[in-house]
Amino acid sequence: MSVTFQPPSKSFTARDYQFIALVSFLVVAVSIALVIANLTLKDGGDFYVHWVSVRIFQNDRLDPYSGEVPARVQQLVYGGPAAAGDEPYILDTPFHILLLYFPIALLPDPLLARAIFTLILELALFALAIISLRLTDWEMPIPFYILFPLIAIFNFYTFQAIYEASPVLLLGLIYAEILVALRAEMDEIAGAFIAVSFYHWEVGAPFLVLIALRMYYEKRTRVFAGFFMASLILLVVSFMAYPNWLVPFFRATINNIKVDFGFNVHSIFTRIWPTFGGTFAWLFIGLLVVALGYEWSAARSGDFRRFYWAACLSLAAAPLLGFRTEMENLAVLIIPLALIFAIVHDRWYKIGNFLTILLMLLVLTLPWALYLFAVPRFGIIAEEGLFLFLPLFTFIGLYWIRWWAIRPPRILSDLASRL
Repeated sequence: MSVTFQPPSKSFTARDYQFIALVSFLVVAVSIALVIANLTLKDGGDFYVHWVSVRIFQNDRLDPYSGEVPARVQQLVYGGPAAAGDEPYILDTPFHILLLYFPIALLPDPLLARAIFTLILELALFALAIISLRLTDWEMPIPFYILFPLIAIFNFYTFQAIYEASPVLLLGLIYAEILVALRAEMDEIAGAFIAVSFYHWEVGAPFLVLIALRMYYEKRTRVFAGFFMASLILLVVSFMAYPNWLVPFFRATINNIKVDFGFNVHSIFTRIWPTFGGTFAWLFIGLLVVALGYEWSAARSGDFRRFYWAACLSLAAAPLLGFRTEMENLAVLIIPLALIFAIVHDRWYKIGNFLTILLMLLVLTLPWALYLFAVPRFGIIAEEGLFLFLPLFTFIGLYWIRWWAIRPPRILSDLASRL
């Protein structure tokens, strides 16, 4: 006589349903509260430039890259035409990426649309902080699970991204998901993520170049298959909706470059050293390119830890390579900051807690102090210092922890050598 063992079935109890209902209620309540709070935000031009362009295309059948878009966005943000030094808000997003904004553009009220999109960004920011921690494999004390997301959410640069409703927070989440997918060998998914991150070159171009080099060297053709499949679908739909978008897109991109709005090392160095600033800037960028080239060469065939460190270095280097960029774009540096804090905590074990908290507080408080006290007094010079702080801090920090990041402790004597 054979006996078949059935695994015990677990049924939900009344307490389980009550817990699910409570969590659902809290999520809905927090979301509604955030949307109401977001309605009070006054800026949001980075969102409006996409929302207006899609609305113009959908409702008025006008070219989304025409001058009508900046005019309407400036009216929403400034209440009239942009003044000297204001951002003109020229759309330079490829149309096949712009398709992703079509659902939110169905909302006719710009304030409500911005508030809901900002809620999406806030959720993406929280997810970015958690995923950045997961990438480090940091077995941290419980307080750091709370402290790091708070640093990520309330630092000056992510506040700027939220205030501008910048898609850079979604890009940061996509970059982190690309690294997670590559580590898990979910290559097609990684390729699809890369396809929808193919804009805002000033933020992620070095990061994406490194990934392409690594995938080509490893012959991971499924990543390229996922990228081309997702890109092909988006491109086919985009050309069906607007067959002639390429020329207006390139023209708008060139016009946006000519506007010269934002920060770059050329203008910063020239302001500091009027005579030799341009030469110093090219020398600085040249040394940075050589360093990146060396690290990319090593990372294309190294283990994942080395590749992950080099990917973080690429994100930190992007604002320093001479591309004109904006303050809110620095929010993606949450990814390398998590790695820096994790290695500092684990390597300097005896004082790790104190040193990590000290660095976190520096990242949180110094930019706010510069913004609140130095920028009103010293103007553009302090603002440029505020821009340079985070990428320089991150770049130097990554080289500081480089040895331990790419060579984790392997023997007992390594572990015993912790200070």
